[in-house]
Amino acid sequence: MTRIIDKILTRRSQKAYKASSEGEDSNKNLDVSDGSNNQFSFKPNYYYSFEFFPPKTEAGLDNLMTRIDRMTRRLEPLFVDVTWGSAGSTSARTLAVASFAQRYCGVDVLCHLTTTRMTQQQLLQALEQAKSCGIRNILALRGDPPKGKRSWKPGDISGGDCDRASDLVKLIKEEYGDWFGIAVAGHPEGHPSSNSTEEELEHLLQKVNAGAEFIITQFFYDVQLFLQFVRRCRAKGITCPILPGIMPIQSYSSFVRMTRYCGISVPPHVMEQLEPVKEDDEAVKEIGCKIAADMCQEILTASIENDEYGIDGLHFYTLNLERSVTRILLRMGAIDLIQPSQVATDTDDPSALQQLTQGLNQAGNNKASPTAANNNHDTIRSSAGRPLPWRPSAMDQRSKEEVRPINWANRPKSYVRRTEDWDEFPNGRWGDATSPAFGELSDLAHFYSFSLGSDDERRAMLGHNPTSEQDVYDVFAKYVEGKLPHIPWCENPLQPESFLIQPQLAKLNRAGFLTINSQPAVDGVESTNPTFGWGGEGGYVYQKAYCECFCSPDNMQRLVQMVRANKAMNLYAIRSNSSSEMVQEGIEVGGVTALTWGVFPNREILQPTIFDPSTFQVWAEEAFSLWTTMWLNLYDFDTESYSLIETIRDTYYLVAIIDNNFLAKNNDGEAGALFSAMFRVGEEMST
Repeated sequence: MTRIIDKILTRRSQKAYKASSEGEDSNKNLDVSDGSNNQFSFKPNYYYSFEFFPPKTEAGLDNLMTRIDRMTRRLEPLFVDVTWGSAGSTSARTLAVASFAQRYCGVDVLCHLTTTRMTQQQLLQALEQAKSCGIRNILALRGDPPKGKRSWKPGDISGGDCDRASDLVKLIKEEYGDWFGIAVAGHPEGHPSSNSTEEELEHLLQKVNAGAEFIITQFFYDVQLFLQFVRRCRAKGITCPILPGIMPIQSYSSFVRMTRYCGISVPPHVMEQLEPVKEDDEAVKEIGCKIAADMCQEILTASIENDEYGIDGLHFYTLNLERSVTRILLRMGAIDLIQPSQVATDTDDPSALQQLTQGLNQAGNNKASPTAANNNHDTIRSSAGRPLPWRPSAMDQRSKEEVRPINWANRPKSYVRRTEDWDEFPNGRWGDATSPAFGELSDLAHFYSFSLGSDDERRAMLGHNPTSEQDVYDVFAKYVEGKLPHIPWCENPLQPESFLIQPQLAKLNRAGFLTINSQPAVDGVESTNPTFGWGGEGGYVYQKAYCECFCSPDNMQRLVQMVRANKAMNLYAIRSNSSSEMVQEGIEVGGVTALTWGVFPNREILQPTIFDPSTFQVWAEEAFSLWTTMWLNLYDFDTESYSLIETIRDTYYLVAIIDNNFLAKNNDGEAGALFSAMFRVGEEMST
């Protein structure tokens, strides 16, 4: 895991280098509302981060982990932070959420730590636990008063061994040196325990002098007051990065309550917009998103026009909600609406993704495809570039990992879980496929219960009473069409690169070829391409077409005949019975095959995605087990539905097909030879 301050400074140095190479005044012409004005690696000019708090219940914890996974994948924050309850009351849940986010979501984590009613021994124990989880970033806080106690007054101290946050910063530095990156809180409007804003500014300077490396402010709604705070910080000698805290307005009553409790100033223009609609919660949220987006743009524009501010990041207090932050980033052009698709979503309510696009045209600030904003069949993707085709883990021991097998592309957390005990990870070539040992499957079903829902939810998704193979085929087709958010083999909606062949894939599934993994051929697309690109600027990326599906023995034989008629293809097929031999067809079968590769200046050719027949056998065991753990077990033993799923599990093949000719196209130059051939097989069956 990386120290966040190092990422911020690296980003700034890259930005400065590119700005200097393009001319000193290149920043002056930037429009921060336009995500296409990229400074480097085709990212927006700014970064953003999200705050979450650990819920009190196991169900709430599972839901939050699912939401963090979805938000980090779609929105690409620079980091997330997780709060810490007073006197360590949420320590176990805080560390669980933080560890999950960095290990399985591939995002760096800032973990809160408060001094209130904490002894030095307890603080050091918490820091040691964080370090053992791989966490390298701490937000050092005094914290809120203990529950049931009065609010802070001037002169109050924490009641623990560290009186103030500055003492906690000193403790961390003394015990751990530079292992932890340290952030602290800033209060643009002062703090109740300080007699004046000047005294509060002095406390902030003490925290920075003690070793704090960046500042996250309390939320505010008066931008000019915040900018004045930044100017006063700079005049005081505080030069470190300052991230403005942005809290989206969720309801009028909570907004009034929070601003009064925290002593936050509300400019007249904010109240003028909210008052007329204060009884309409949805209208309040919509206007609140506009207010927040306007604030962000005003801050970023001011920083472009005046280098003194140095604001290039935003911190969102999400309140564990997704819709408002997504709406704000859409307005700012930081994320894109991608068409055509009909991608199901399970955000704050079933129609959330559809609702959040409504009204953006009228606002006039949506630079992310205005016509797409009214389309109910869009999905969302950050405009930030991917370092690799798959999302890397944020764990230190995986920092050099550069190669993964394609089989777990739609179940990446399973792959991370099953390989977390490896001493080394492939970083250039896959190497000897027989040397790494994959972890056991025993606990995976429980581990993934949070992302696939309860038994009742899965029955509603997979079928209460399927009685025919066609019932099962329709489930897979509905997933491809975006009518289901996930299936056991695919944790996330269909990837944008498959939108091109979405209707044909649906037909293929209804014909009995149950696809769980696919990618089209790509021949030298620029690495900045929003759909296929990865690896940064200046490169070109390539892909071989690949398809993985379950199918009946008869359909498997049809695919074998197809491969025999197409000399550039390879086929591998295996049944759930581990004693059965793997079917192999095609030219020179058996070796490791690069499926995705990239050519970049001054670098060796990168091969981040491969297919390995031995690893395919490991994956097949997991893939077949999901028929049992995620589907078969939903039904009683003596039912027709149980017998149906059991028969499919025991008789169907898992088939993987590779088209080695990545130059091959169909007559229309779209789907490529592999999918064109498979579509013909499906059409022949339906005639």
